[in-house]
Amino acid sequence: MKPVIFCLEDFEIHRSLLELNLRQLLGETVTLQFFRSLAQLKNCPTRCDVLIADLNVTDSHAEETAEFLRMFAVHTPVIIQSSEAHWPQQLEAEHPGRIVAAEKAGQGPRFEYTLLAWLQTIRRGTTKKNSELGFPLSTLNGPC
Repeated sequence: MKPVIFCLEDFEIHRSLLELNLRQLLGETVTLQFFRSLAQLKNCPTRCDVLIADLNVTDSHAEETAEFLRMFAVHTPVIIQSSEAHWPQQLEAEHPGRIVAAEKAGQGPRFEYTLLAWLQTIRRGTTKKNSELGFPLSTLNGPC
């Protein structure tokens, strides 16, 4: 089963650039799903392995999105891509290793390193958990 990456981005140019960069970096080895609003993401019935999120989206200001990401990061790693001045670093400090502030639109070494490292861990964990527990990763991950 391919890892699933959710992307919360409402600005079309950033979304397109993010998708292009993810496809160049990962090819078809992952499943990508994009959301334009926090409400869409909250109502998603499926699960993901990594969330890439902007903080300011159409239906949510940075503070509200940050609160959601705090809860989401308990069960799913989050990469924040935002031009906000303080929220990304504050969230990363609150949840070290679970939330990472990275460059916008999937461009830059921090974004690339974090995503590749997490996906490698997910893939190794999936193999181990499948053999030990008989469960796919998606059933062990929290709800989206």
